[in-house]
Amino acid sequence: MVAETALVAAAQGGDRAAFECLVMSCQARILRWLTRLTQNRAVAEELLQESLFKAFVSLHGFRAEASFSTWLAHIARNTFYAWKKEQGRRPDQDALDEDTVAAEDGLVDWPSHTESPETLLWQQELTQSLGQAMAELPQPLSQALSLREQEGLSYEEIAQIQQVPIGTVRSRIHRARESLSHTLKDLMEPA
Repeated sequence: MVAETALVAAAQGGDRAAFECLVMSCQARILRWLTRLTQNRAVAEELLQESLFKAFVSLHGFRAEASFSTWLAHIARNTFYAWKKEQGRRPDQDALDEDTVAAEDGLVDWPSHTESPETLLWQQELTQSLGQAMAELPQPLSQALSLREQEGLSYEEIAQIQQVPIGTVRSRIHRARESLSHTLKDLMEPA
């Protein structure tokens, strides 16, 4: 979870490699799910690409109330609904209900892929580097980022806790994300 939080923070700071890493962990499962729903691999791939674009554009709004994969599955579900509506068809509710609820709850029986030793080592290294980078941030910045990314608090709530204006909170979070993105850049590029 810490590694995902770091990747989200870096991606929200504009790091495309971090976003790609987040997507890499769940895109195959979502594609299989969309393929099952659409019964058409080409359509499923288009819907996945559209979902990824929507997720990238709205990444700043991701509040980590659920995992990134659950959030992306929710976007994919809505993209699927929109596609069905464009086709002039209502989604087959019987086929969707069970899959959609399971996907949102993270319970879809998607086969998990075994991660390579290189990926596991990279994740370990990323987690260590993130911990060190967070420790090196000035306390107001690390606190603001932690409250936002780990606790899911709004800017207003953080402003009340830190007793500063909302603009200061936004600035602190932005500076913390940029610092983490810069610090973790070397680890993110190979991914």
